Amino acid sequence: MTDDHSMNHHNSAEQQIDDVAVKRYFDSTRGGTASTVSMMAHEHNLPACAAEYRLHKEIRTISDWLDSVCDSGRVLDVGCGAGTWTEIFAGRYKTVTGIEQSSSMLKAAIERTAHIPNIKILGGDARHGLPEGPFDMIFLGGLCMYMNDSDVIALLRFLKNRLIEGGTIILRESTVHQGISLSQGEYQAVYRSVNRYRQLFDRVGLFRMEVRRNYGYTNLVTAEELVTLRRRWLPFLPGNSTTLGSLTWWALRLTAPITFWVLPQILSQLNIPWPGLQNHFFRLRIVK
Repeated sequence: MTDDHSMNHHNSAEQQIDDVAVKRYFDSTRGGTASTVSMMAHEHNLPACAAEYRLHKEIRTISDWLDSVCDSGRVLDVGCGAGTWTEIFAGRYKTVTGIEQSSSMLKAAIERTAHIPNIKILGGDARHGLPEGPFDMIFLGGLCMYMNDSDVIALLRFLKNRLIEGGTIILRESTVHQGISLSQGEYQAVYRSVNRYRQLFDRVGLFRMEVRRNYGYTNLVTAEELVTLRRRWLPFLPGNSTTLGSLTWWALRLTAPITFWVLPQILSQLNIPWPGLQNHFFRLRIVK
């Protein structure tokens, strides 16, 4: 997630994300599975349980937001990836529709959810072919970071018109401490600060925003940062080693009260942005 991709600070109001490059990246599983690529957990040789740990912690982080949506509700998962969250929503709500443009992710999502009758998976670009709705909840699990500002604003305006009265949009986006950082090359993404997202949401209008930090993501990225440091400072060790990746993860898990709780809290209180990439959940509700 961090070691192979160049990061540049960017202060302009509009970034230039190459949509073709983004699609090309996710069309290739790059040595991982569609699920691990969807969770960005495929480049550091961490065990599968690391991504599962992150996911379970993410669900706990927004459990009350999810509980506030009625069981009979309709849900739209925009950029559903391999269908991980789509499957979770299907166990909670009446109907779930996922939309995904990456061919490999779309195939994985269809295979993953084929046995679940209340899920429909659609292929296509959410900016040009959204289902009509209306929906009780719309979820974007890491989509805006692959879109330019103007596309984010346009998409959210479309989504707002597909909500029922009292409906919500939940986003999960990777963030930086301040400003904007642009990842360029074969992997392209724009990492915005929470404040920058707030400004984008304000431009859409009529939204009340709530935000929560995603510590499940922080835990996973902490492990990835340590793998990156080991590769850099201990080059005589194998760069790609599932054994070393597993040892790194379980060392952190065994000391989780410190590494996964106390340390992030202390760094946050001291305003120290480490790891450099964070992640936040946003809940948007229409202001009456």
